[in-house]
Amino acid sequence: MKKISHIISILLTACILLPGCTSSFDDLNSNPDKPVHVTSSMLATTLILSMKEPTNYWKNEFLAKRMFWGEQMDNFQYNRIGAGSFEDLRLIINAEKMLEYSSEADLDGYTGLYYFMKGWCFYRTSMKMGDIPYTQALNVEEYPYPAYDSQKEVFTYVLEDLAKAEEYFAKTTGTIDGDPFLNGNPDSWRKATNVLRLKVLMALQKRVEDTPELKIKETFSRIVAAGPLFTGNEDNLQVVYSEKAGQMNPYHNNTTRSIEVYAGSTVIIDPLKEYGDYRLFYYFAPAQALTDPVYLPEGQTLLQPDDWEAYNGLDVAAPFDQEQKKISIYMHNRPNDVYRLSYTGVPNIILGYADMNFVLAEAAERGWISGPAKQYYEEGIRASFDFVRNTVPEEYNNGVNITDEYISAYLRGAHVAYKENGSMTERLQQIWMQSYLAGYFHMTWDAYFDYRRTGYPVYPVNPETNLNDEKNKIPMRWMYPERENSYNKDQLYQALRNQWGAESDDVNNIMWILK
Repeated sequence: MKKISHIISILLTACILLPGCTSSFDDLNSNPDKPVHVTSSMLATTLILSMKEPTNYWKNEFLAKRMFWGEQMDNFQYNRIGAGSFEDLRLIINAEKMLEYSSEADLDGYTGLYYFMKGWCFYRTSMKMGDIPYTQALNVEEYPYPAYDSQKEVFTYVLEDLAKAEEYFAKTTGTIDGDPFLNGNPDSWRKATNVLRLKVLMALQKRVEDTPELKIKETFSRIVAAGPLFTGNEDNLQVVYSEKAGQMNPYHNNTTRSIEVYAGSTVIIDPLKEYGDYRLFYYFAPAQALTDPVYLPEGQTLLQPDDWEAYNGLDVAAPFDQEQKKISIYMHNRPNDVYRLSYTGVPNIILGYADMNFVLAEAAERGWISGPAKQYYEEGIRASFDFVRNTVPEEYNNGVNITDEYISAYLRGAHVAYKENGSMTERLQQIWMQSYLAGYFHMTWDAYFDYRRTGYPVYPVNPETNLNDEKNKIPMRWMYPERENSYNKDQLYQALRNQWGAESDDVNNIMWILK
């Protein structure tokens, strides 16, 4: 593992130095006749861009059950999850070089970024697998075979790292060079840090009563009271695409040709139709077999793109051949043309204002913070609609306009109006559903993480098609990286025994935060 960590670190630095590896989201121009030196800003760019998870961006919608893929059977769609990766942890080794190369004038900003990325990487990695190395993970010289920390310890350290990040951003003057997302604004990073802290604390929701020493509710309340937090969609931590070469929407059909056979599922399309939700027309394209004369079956009445009946989701748990046949005759709803045909596409949210409000709504519902949960819930919905109508040009909205009047009416709808006289479970399910609907093509893996904790919305499971060994279950985690079994077996097996009492690395094992 020591040797591999050194190789990874060298490769990461080398990647920055090679012209072909230059970030596609920055405007750094270098003279090919002059030597290129690694700088803090270059390392910062690499770190921040790692949040995009470019190799997995398309898998999220299959694991979240919002999308069916008609090209071939996708493992995530049919509940086969394999080994995870510790690559994000190795990024932090390179992040330490960012601090080494920084000057005294910009040290606070880069230190804040270091602790933010450290918290982000360890949090996301632990969310995928459970116990992971933390205290010994970054010192490969002294600990070539790092021990695993318990998930409780990891989350404790993550919260400490993010608190440090917030402190450093608060005292940063000037901008943070090399930031492709927030223009180097330390105040924006401070807000993003606090929003991430709230998400980490909500991930610990099941541990509130039996782990009082973590002070989950108290810390959550204190962060909300002190701020700063996001105040609108303009604060979103997101990837903005453009028509510039190397910065284009990755879903464009010139890049992701199989997007033509992506199909919206019943899990997302059914509630959008049931609620009369106009986001349906901004998320998806109507079925060609129902709206295009070229593909219209004999005897079928031609529908308009704004007709609700032109949208019918596929069953993501049904036999692949059955649903693929619907795609072959153009009866599926592809992603909206803005995703498929526009190089600008739609910004990809990593941490967002709408999602933050749904987290606050749940916290208020659970009594963690004061204030009406309804207010946060409705603000989250408004933020989602505002984001959609402001990022999808009119030419792509299938003739349906989202107006302020419509949003107000939507909030009064029978299924959407907050059930103040209902049960707490009913209200939480409303919050979770709206979070799920707003998360379309955003926040990689978050919908799956939320499903594990809440069980909502219900993901369809068909024992006949389920690739999970336990045929009636959705997998609960990734397994540990395969190379850990080769290079760090003793520590790996000890971690498995500590968590589950046996040396069995199983996707159905329930990690500590979910017990």
